[in-house]
Amino acid sequence: MSSGIVGELLAAGFGDPVEVGRGGSGVVYRCREYALDRYVAVKLLLSEVRGDERELFVREQRALGRLSVHPHIVQALHVDLTPTGRPYIVMPYFARGSLDQRMRQTGPLRWPEVVSIGVKMAGALAAAHAAGMVHRDVKPGNILLTDYGEPQLSDFGIVHVGEVATGSTPLVHGTPAFTAPEILRGATATEAADIYGLGATMFCLLTGHAPFERRSEEPLEVQLTRIAEAALPDLREYGVPDAVCVVVESAMTREPADRPASVLELGERLRDVQRETGQPVDAVVVPPSDEDVAAGTGSGSPILPAVSAGSVTTPPPPSAATKFRPPTAARTAIERTRLREILDAGGRRRVILIHGPAGFGKTTLAAQWATALEADGVPVAWLTTDHDDDNVVWFLAHLVQAIRRVRPELARELGALLEERSSDATRAVLSALIDEIHDSDQAMVLVVDDWQLVRGENTLAAMNYLLEHGCHHLRVVLVTRGREGLALTKLLVQDELIEIGTTALRFDADEATAFLVGRNDLRLAAEDVAKVRRSTEGWAAGLQLAQLSLAGRDDPAAFIDNLTGRHHMIGEYLTENVLGSLDQPLLEFLMSTSITGTTCADLAAALSGRSDSQELLELVADRNLFLQRMDEDDRWFRYHGLFAGHLVRRLEHQDPDRLRQLHSRASNWFAEHDTPVEAVDHALFAADPHRAVELVGARAIELIESFRTSTFLGLMAKLPTPLTESRPRLQLCLAWAALGLERHTQFHTALDRALAALETSDVDGRAARVLRAEAALLVGLEDYALDRLEIVPDTVTEHIDDLAAPVISVSAADLLAADALNRFEYPAGRRWHRSALRHGASSGALAVQHSHCIAGLAAWEQFDIAGAERHFAVTPTVPRGADLGTRIALMSGALLGDLRYRQGRLVEAERLLRAGATLERLGGMPDVLLASYGTGARLAIALGELTDAERLLSIGAQIAEDKSLPRLAARIVNERVRANLPIPDDIRSWLAALPPYRAQDTRIRAMTAELAQDSLIRLLLAERSPATIGEACDRSEILVREIGRQARPVALVQAQLLAACCQWAAGHHEKAKSLAAPVIARCIAQGVPRLVDDAGPGIHDIVGDLVVG
Repeated sequence: MSSGIVGELLAAGFGDPVEVGRGGSGVVYRCREYALDRYVAVKLLLSEVRGDERELFVREQRALGRLSVHPHIVQALHVDLTPTGRPYIVMPYFARGSLDQRMRQTGPLRWPEVVSIGVKMAGALAAAHAAGMVHRDVKPGNILLTDYGEPQLSDFGIVHVGEVATGSTPLVHGTPAFTAPEILRGATATEAADIYGLGATMFCLLTGHAPFERRSEEPLEVQLTRIAEAALPDLREYGVPDAVCVVVESAMTREPADRPASVLELGERLRDVQRETGQPVDAVVVPPSDEDVAAGTGSGSPILPAVSAGSVTTPPPPSAATKFRPPTAARTAIERTRLREILDAGGRRRVILIHGPAGFGKTTLAAQWATALEADGVPVAWLTTDHDDDNVVWFLAHLVQAIRRVRPELARELGALLEERSSDATRAVLSALIDEIHDSDQAMVLVVDDWQLVRGENTLAAMNYLLEHGCHHLRVVLVTRGREGLALTKLLVQDELIEIGTTALRFDADEATAFLVGRNDLRLAAEDVAKVRRSTEGWAAGLQLAQLSLAGRDDPAAFIDNLTGRHHMIGEYLTENVLGSLDQPLLEFLMSTSITGTTCADLAAALSGRSDSQELLELVADRNLFLQRMDEDDRWFRYHGLFAGHLVRRLEHQDPDRLRQLHSRASNWFAEHDTPVEAVDHALFAADPHRAVELVGARAIELIESFRTSTFLGLMAKLPTPLTESRPRLQLCLAWAALGLERHTQFHTALDRALAALETSDVDGRAARVLRAEAALLVGLEDYALDRLEIVPDTVTEHIDDLAAPVISVSAADLLAADALNRFEYPAGRRWHRSALRHGASSGALAVQHSHCIAGLAAWEQFDIAGAERHFAVTPTVPRGADLGTRIALMSGALLGDLRYRQGRLVEAERLLRAGATLERLGGMPDVLLASYGTGARLAIALGELTDAERLLSIGAQIAEDKSLPRLAARIVNERVRANLPIPDDIRSWLAALPPYRAQDTRIRAMTAELAQDSLIRLLLAERSPATIGEACDRSEILVREIGRQARPVALVQAQLLAACCQWAAGHHEKAKSLAAPVIARCIAQGVPRLVDDAGPGIHDIVGDLVVG
């Protein structure tokens, strides 16, 4: 670096410059900015650059200046000139480099992360396009990673602004492999070119290479021809889900017109993929308008994804109790007093991170501290994570279970609200958990061990949320091998983090002596201990391996002298030496039983064929051969991960067929012991996917019947799709699960595959008809959930007794009862309710809870208040593992809350309706949504909680829009009119143009139309002019007359009371009282006074006159 450049940078306030990048027009230096004591990147224009390249540089300054407020575009901190007049841009220094660098270091990215990056880059490009700019060089190398792992788009040096293309005029602006074909043909760059570039970038991140990367010694012209003419390689060959492939392929179509119309549309398609696949839904961040900025009211789209306040889920498959307690300390373990003092001195800091390579004693230290805390009366929850915790639902369930083992009064509801969740509910569950712990005002500690096994983006996000938003009543101890994926910088700044890393974990001289000489009685001189410690670098596992190898040696010095090299090499050397000293039968036993990681005598016997497995396990544990006891009664044992991994690798090398046989035996054992996840895992390890499919198929109906929806989905996700898509029974079960979680795309895919499989399968005629009836039932249930129920096919009625499980027959009866209610055929509804009770008799009360909800609604429609209350008040116990059961219980509770409100029992109503509102974006009965958000908002207003009412109405309106629910939309508008809250002008105009009411043939259409008429009548009364009051009177009289033609007493009561209010407003007081008196008396007699209170304006004057009279 020339002294002139150093001098110029120093004069501008930048020191310690290091060149980190160079292009045609400028050089990028990493510098320390003295004024703010931080490292920055300074892009400096080369002195010899003139003309177009200088213009490129200036335009990059301007582009970054206009766009750098965007969270996913590199920020221009400031621009200036050096003393010699050279322009420079100051930007953040990205120590983590670009996505291209990350990909080259670690390989292709996981598809959920690529989709998330795609959404964020769509927002960044949308901001550029809104400013009239086309980037023209979107590629992994131009997407940098912040210290928090967030992607930011950079390098606007060849940006196309308006009608002016900056830069000179070479054949290709940008990188050919990421450049749209039309640009290669000489067309002007448009927004569509950036869409192609983003698609190509996602392709590259998913596969590890560009879609049309240049081949060795290939001329540029040949590469450009391939880009323009060759077909896009199939992403599905890389294991990318079809939904992702479709979006990427649409962005990379050859013709610009065939691509998404805008980057915003591309971003929304990617967000749809996230919703459909259960991933967190990122926001496409777009900039505010210039008008909003000028007015000081603008803000971009939300940076964080929307969070559902009420996801519902339950625990994952049963886990061994040992997952929730620390392993029993080895006999030879020493107290790490030095490290415990560091932890004790941490005071109330919220997060403790213990990290280091395998075998450094991390878990032992955490367990020792946990024991000391418990002795002082501090509750300590322990959770050992594994790969299944990549499923964020299962992780949260394990987390709640761990906490409830030591604090059973906490998270009583959350334990049942996890698995049946929408993909964006994680934050709500964690927030509720944190709030409960804080409100309890009792400190506790949570230890999470083996965190390095977790790779799921959702689970990592959940942990980071817990770390960032936790309270001082909850201290979190993370035990892991690395710090990747953990957002710790903010905790460091806030002095909320204690970190014990590899250096601290290394045994010092006193600890090594205490371990080798004190605990294990090795006769070693101080010099020998020092040599062992130096050779192993204080590695706890290395010291233990050395101790095992040294035991019984007459001349330990010769062995010690050969202990050289770095510890990752020593581990293999020492492991081989330990195994070499074992007799062959014991070595065979170790290799056979280590494949499951954790084991017990029965499992070990199944794998090894040894009837003395219990004695052998105890012997191995007593000899400290990397097997730890996991409980006090010597039932479960756990192999040290490093040791087990080496044994498995050794067996794989020596006898791969035997390893597959062992995995097959393990799969059979776990299947027999009701642990389906492990059974499927080992079948796949045994290279027997057909067996894995059979295992899931054997449990599919049982899992659906017991409402364990997400457990079933988790198992299906492990299976190869080609082996499952041709099985109609499995696909129908998948459709049931997808419908329960409201994943409509997945639902229709599974249903289509089931019907297609029936066409080609050998299922006989009657069985095929029953399966088709079940498919028709599923379609009807989806229509019911989306409030568009019309006609239930006869095939459902014909085969209701033949369906695969009693719960499925109950669902059929429920659908038929809902259809009868919708057509006001109440006797038929009662018959189908009795049918549901008959089919569900063997399945427990939970199976017929939904049927009680429908029967209760029918009773309410007939003004049978006692009958409605009897059905709604049924409260069955939700068994452990019944995923959807909790939601069903909350649904009936919400309907009971609606009734309690009508009865004037507002305290009970508030509790029940608040719980119902936690269902938020999950499927189910639309009537529950009307109760939760409509009645819930009306109750909030009655209690003076206007903010809460506005929140409920906003959520309800959004749900109605997202799901296309006209009845819910009409109810939300009606509640706003009742509360004198503003409604949109287009809604007001639409209401004003409504024709007079006419009786409807279904309950759904009738309620929708009557709510609209009710809103219009109230708006007319509010204007208080003779004309509008007269129109209100006319409309209300028509409403009474038309409803009176049908057997709908509750609807008629409400219409009559509203008509009385209209007559009162018109000055016809006697007519109003005459109309209202019998109706009011009936409401009071039935115990539903709020029907009167909510009737309309003037009702209290009418009641007052009636009382006086």
